[in-house]
Amino acid sequence: MAASDLDVHRTAQLFIQLHGDEAGERAQMMLERMRSKGDQQGADTWLRIIVAIGELGEPPTDSQH
Repeated sequence: MAASDLDVHRTAQLFIQLHGDEAGERAQMMLERMRSKGDQQGADTWLRIIVAIGELGEPPTDSQH
């Protein structure tokens, strides 16, 4: 069963809280583990988490100029 968007988002937030600037690297390691085990669904989930980490890690947009 594929992870829900909510699960992906929560995991991304948790990785950022736990690993800070290294969250993306740690998630990449998990992606590689899934691939090495032949777990395509797990790899797909970690890829989604990596994308979410990138989105959450972006600084807020300053709309006041």
